[in-house]
Amino acid sequence: RSFEFTQRIFPPGLMRPGMTREEFGKIFERRLKEFEEGGFLEETALPSIKGEDEFLRKLAFHQQRNELVVVKFWKKGCMPCLSKAEMFKEAEQWMLEENPGAVFYSVDIHHKDNLDLSEHQLVDGTPSIQKFWGCKQVGGEVRINDKPGFIENIKRTIAACMADKCPTKTDPELS
Repeated sequence: RSFEFTQRIFPPGLMRPGMTREEFGKIFERRLKEFEEGGFLEETALPSIKGEDEFLRKLAFHQQRNELVVVKFWKKGCMPCLSKAEMFKEAEQWMLEENPGAVFYSVDIHHKDNLDLSEHQLVDGTPSIQKFWGCKQVGGEVRINDKPGFIENIKRTIAACMADKCPTKTDPELS
């Protein structure tokens, strides 16, 4: 799936043998920007959070509703972020339709209002997926690369938290 996604951005023949690093870099940056601005970011957008105050307000609001908050920390120009964006959007849509008690948000770590937030959440790479229940992070960073596994992880986390057995940050079962 990753290879297919990469070919959507960089069709065969675009990168030719013998290119200099500088030529490659210019084409890479241009194509990535064209792809992002060509509708992909809008199509895969999740509701965004800007700043730590808004982040804390969202957590408090969803705490009152007993909802799991799933936050994707990402940045523009990040190939892994782009390659997983559709999976996150599809999972969000599936969860909305099934209504199992999870809400999804995104945080652009390079947005000026999010620098402190991403540092406070110890985001050191992107994409980084974190889950929150009752204003606390539950489970470790989610490192699942397929939609069924991701949805199952979210459903199991909700079930554990509803039973007052939220996973810890070091619980490998629900990370």
